[in-house]
Amino acid sequence: MAGSTRQRNVRGQGALLRDEILAAAIRVVDSSASTNEVSLRSIAREAGISNMSVYAHFDSREDVLAAVAELSWDQVREDIAEQVPAGKTRRERLLLGCQAYVAFAQRFPLRYVLMVKVDEITPSARQALEVVTRGLLAAGGMDPDSEPGPDARRVAAALSVALHGVAMLHRTDTPHLWMSDFSTCEIIQTMVDAAILQLEQAVAAPRP
Repeated sequence: MAGSTRQRNVRGQGALLRDEILAAAIRVVDSSASTNEVSLRSIAREAGISNMSVYAHFDSREDVLAAVAELSWDQVREDIAEQVPAGKTRRERLLLGCQAYVAFAQRFPLRYVLMVKVDEITPSARQALEVVTRGLLAAGGMDPDSEPGPDARRVAAALSVALHGVAMLHRTDTPHLWMSDFSTCEIIQTMVDAAILQLEQAVAAPRP
């Protein structure tokens, strides 16, 4: 990687510089094998700015990486939104959304690690979970714009956890013990169908 020397932004364009720093950080992360290879110095060099210019917008390397993770969650939602309309049924649309999630982890393994390496759910991650929840409601024959009940949230959270497991296993081309006989698509299809069935059963079950 070799960042080019950039021209100074005009006064009032500090937000533009912050965006450029984040874009450079994403390029550094995507070309690195581990977060140990990502430093403020490498990010500044990729952006074509001095190290001190980074500190004008971020207090530390961890702050930059947290911002990269948030932007990546936004990109996941955009990928899902782009893929979902191709589905002919509500189940197919949920399936395509789940596949888009796992595909992102495969394309950007280190960014995905940053996205899920948090102590508490972030705003963008919560919005991504909401997308899964709404898709599950629709696939289960419910109004996706209605307020999800505890059953829907529980099943959606379980589906998201399962997707995370598949995403972590398939971040590389290395074969895995439990999935060597099945394709990623087959596994996700089974998870989606199980989640829909669980939701339908929970909704149909009589309340005590």
